[in-house]
Amino acid sequence: MSVFKDKEKTKDGRQWRFKVYYHNTEGKLVPYTSKRYLLEKEAKAEERVFLLNRDAPVKKRFDVVADDYFEDAFKRLRESTVLTYKSNYENHIKPYFKNKFIDEISVMDIENWKNKLLDKGLSVDSCNQYYVVFKEIFSFANRKYELNYNPVELSGRFKKRNDEVVETSKKLRYIIYEQYCKFINVIKDELWHCFFLTLYFTGMRKGEMLALTWKDINFDTKKISVNKTISFNTKTGKYKITATKNCLNREITMSKKLREELLKYKEFVKQYGDFSEDWFVFGNGEVLSDYQVQKHRKIYFKLADMEKEMITIHEFRHSHVSVCINEYLKSGETDSTKFFLMMSQRMGHSLRVMQEVYMHLFPSVQNEIVDLLDNL
Repeated sequence: MSVFKDKEKTKDGRQWRFKVYYHNTEGKLVPYTSKRYLLEKEAKAEERVFLLNRDAPVKKRFDVVADDYFEDAFKRLRESTVLTYKSNYENHIKPYFKNKFIDEISVMDIENWKNKLLDKGLSVDSCNQYYVVFKEIFSFANRKYELNYNPVELSGRFKKRNDEVVETSKKLRYIIYEQYCKFINVIKDELWHCFFLTLYFTGMRKGEMLALTWKDINFDTKKISVNKTISFNTKTGKYKITATKNCLNREITMSKKLREELLKYKEFVKQYGDFSEDWFVFGNGEVLSDYQVQKHRKIYFKLADMEKEMITIHEFRHSHVSVCINEYLKSGETDSTKFFLMMSQRMGHSLRVMQEVYMHLFPSVQNEIVDLLDNL
């Protein structure tokens, strides 16, 4: 679909035309080239009128288009991303629209869908994740079927209702160092002791931890190379090793304690006769499953009598940043920008994301602002 300048023009100077592909009454995609117009804007205007008034709009069921979208998405996007998108679609979009034709879904239908989700008590942040998937399906339909209409985008993102209290910041969950010590001290199994210790002292993502091999650890330079991640297919249980989340490799410098513990654990693992540097650090010749990780996380929090303080695997990442901030402030430093610049490379985040997520953990920032006001 485009407006173009024809090679030939009429006697009165008309040269602009438009060409579109549309579905005829038999459902076949056919081309149409317009007559010539004097001005480009005239051709564009007539193109819009043609598309709005055509006799045969896209007649495809929404769930058929969605299936087509996911088949295409698996070729372009990370598998873990598509699986998350598909789960959101299956649970929160498909039940409402599976029997509708995609060209019949209106902005009002989208508004009603949004209200139903909010009435369920779902958070705005979660709902906006479903919104992104819904919008992408329509964008795909626009590209492939010349739908030329996206009611999801026209409706816009979810917003908090007027009667809702707007939180100034999302509550960040983490454990402090004393709680970590209580937790780690109950773990006697060598593998899991080293796994959770590494998780806490590096802030690595779960997939990055599971993909880590002994080749990625240089004990001489005290560096861990983070250059890949593992994603699981929840239906088949199979996994894929892919690039890191942001497709950016990074190095994490080990603390003295972490280096000692990893060396100790490596000596333990090397007792196996077929040991290889290509082995996964956690799991040896086989990758640890997500089920195993979650199972042992719950076991050890319960064993430490810390069920109320139990955090997710990802929240160990927050805990790492928290303990680093605490030690940074203890050293007398208060420059938050300097801290986040140092941590952004370690965590594999941009400076902006680091500041947005963790800035409120810097109490000194507020104190400095008050000091400025007190000097008035």
